[in-house]
Amino acid sequence: MSGSDGLLPAERKVLERLGHLPLDFRAMWAVSNLFRASTAIRRHMERKVLAHDRLSWTSFVALWVLWVWGEMESRDLAAAVGISRPTSTGVVTTLERRGFVRRRRNSEDGRMVRVSLTERGRRKIEELFPRFNAEEVAVTTHLTPQEQETMAAMLRSMLRSIEPNADA
Repeated sequence: MSGSDGLLPAERKVLERLGHLPLDFRAMWAVSNLFRASTAIRRHMERKVLAHDRLSWTSFVALWVLWVWGEMESRDLAAAVGISRPTSTGVVTTLERRGFVRRRRNSEDGRMVRVSLTERGRRKIEELFPRFNAEEVAVTTHLTPQEQETMAAMLRSMLRSIEPNADA
């Protein structure tokens, strides 16, 4: 197969094992490497940045979403973080216990719960995010600025093709 130079060992093994099948290996490698890279980056960030503050990736993302978008319904927070509502309840409970977020009933619909950052939560994410961004720089340092922009544009294109509200 042309373009197979520079393959990772796992890709070579896949090609060796499945090369006779009529598969789109470029698409497979694009998606599987995206998954592997995102998993590796997540583990790296948890180890290098979040472990110090005893935060999970999901807790960090919840704090970040509330920091950027402000107070929101708990169901919207769950959707923005990419977790189920029951999982979101556990994450918010943990963050609330640590004094990072506050929950309150929606005044118009008592069944709905709104979640917001507390002052302590705002300070925590403002302290944490520069360290997080420094690690984002570290994991992309081997890419040129143009390659970073191209990669971001390509990932946005993929998101738009599979996520209906990607531009929301």
